[in-house]
Amino acid sequence: MNAKEAPYFFVADAVIRKAIGSRYVPLSRLLVLETSKERDQKVLQDLARQIKIEGLCDGMDAMEVYTRLDRVRKIRDKDLVAITVDHELEDVVEIFSRLNSRGTRVTEADIYLGVVAAKNSGWVRETFLPYLTKLGDSGFELDPNLLFRTLTGVGSKKVRFKEIQDDFWEPKRIVPAWNRTADAWKRLISRFREYGILSADPMPTQAALVTMVSLVDKFDDSSSFRYALYWFLQASRFGRYSGSGATSLEEDLRDISEATSLDDAVHRLLRRFSHTAPMIADDFMRDYSDSRFGRFLLYLLVYRNKAQDWDTHGHRVGFEGLALLSDFRPQWHHIFPKKYLEGHVDEDLVNALGNIAVIGPEINIRISAKDPMKYITKYKISDEKLSQQFIDPGSISLSQSGYKTWVQGRASRLAEVANEFFAAIAPLPLIV
Repeated sequence: MNAKEAPYFFVADAVIRKAIGSRYVPLSRLLVLETSKERDQKVLQDLARQIKIEGLCDGMDAMEVYTRLDRVRKIRDKDLVAITVDHELEDVVEIFSRLNSRGTRVTEADIYLGVVAAKNSGWVRETFLPYLTKLGDSGFELDPNLLFRTLTGVGSKKVRFKEIQDDFWEPKRIVPAWNRTADAWKRLISRFREYGILSADPMPTQAALVTMVSLVDKFDDSSSFRYALYWFLQASRFGRYSGSGATSLEEDLRDISEATSLDDAVHRLLRRFSHTAPMIADDFMRDYSDSRFGRFLLYLLVYRNKAQDWDTHGHRVGFEGLALLSDFRPQWHHIFPKKYLEGHVDEDLVNALGNIAVIGPEINIRISAKDPMKYITKYKISDEKLSQQFIDPGSISLSQSGYKTWVQGRASRLAEVANEFFAAIAPLPLIV
């Protein structure tokens, strides 16, 4: 309800479903109302007032909010045009694709998911979509198209749907392929959790998950999973799927299909791009808000170092007590506060990854413009906790004038630790 610009509508995910208040109003709550009835009109008026009480919709009074809600409600009264065609299913797909090219974008995966639904009564509604929700609840909120690509990747080794044989969409092939895909996802998430990857949220790209699912499906070799993780990180770092994604994906799926072991598969995949350049300090001097891979790697390094959170409980980052959290989403905290450095150092240095610590979502450190020693003392952040984040406890009391040297030093330290991490998980011999 507080959106000032598009998008105004969202598909409800785990975060939206858990949201408290009236920021998100379910369409189902509005479409059942008939404002010609006094009771329903009052329901809409009360909702509008509640939205204003919660401080939403700045610049609008309760009546304007009511009008906006009522306009959405009236969607139910719009006419929909239905055209019935009598053609083969594949021809219908082609017709729909051409007609829809001028309307709301519908992907090729959306269309072929419709083909599966037509040939497998109830499968999408009773199996595919519930599993998508289950993945989301476990922290892996995926686009349905990506999940569908993992299915075709496992079952047919292809992600270009038009090139897949027609009989693949029949129950005799789609059901066994789906069972393998769901099992591979379960095992992949389990392997990811061993390295602290508890949700898809911090990942720089999700396209590489298609390849990872196929790797896990074919090679159930948990002892060598670190090799697959090495590929996953380097593929994300160097943008393996940033160009012609479908072409690269099918090359990789073909490599997996022809490989004789997980080790062999990873070596084949690594030959596809250059990946041996070491991390350097400049990689951690980049703006953290513009470096998804850098944030992801920083989190993995902190998790690997068994860092404790900075709250009073002192649980390990990613844990609650001894239990590993599902759907953990790391928070990015400026070690030297932005306002403390403002006007004293260049802005690009303030947001450098070298100035970022990884903490849990529960702690709310109010640091304002004070120097780091103030909040470190206030929140009783020990030298041990600082060291776990690769921060030299003795250097944190520096003034603004010493910040540039400090952040460059920490960036160098992070690069060193990152290279040690890659060396620990890389397959040998490492392909150049």
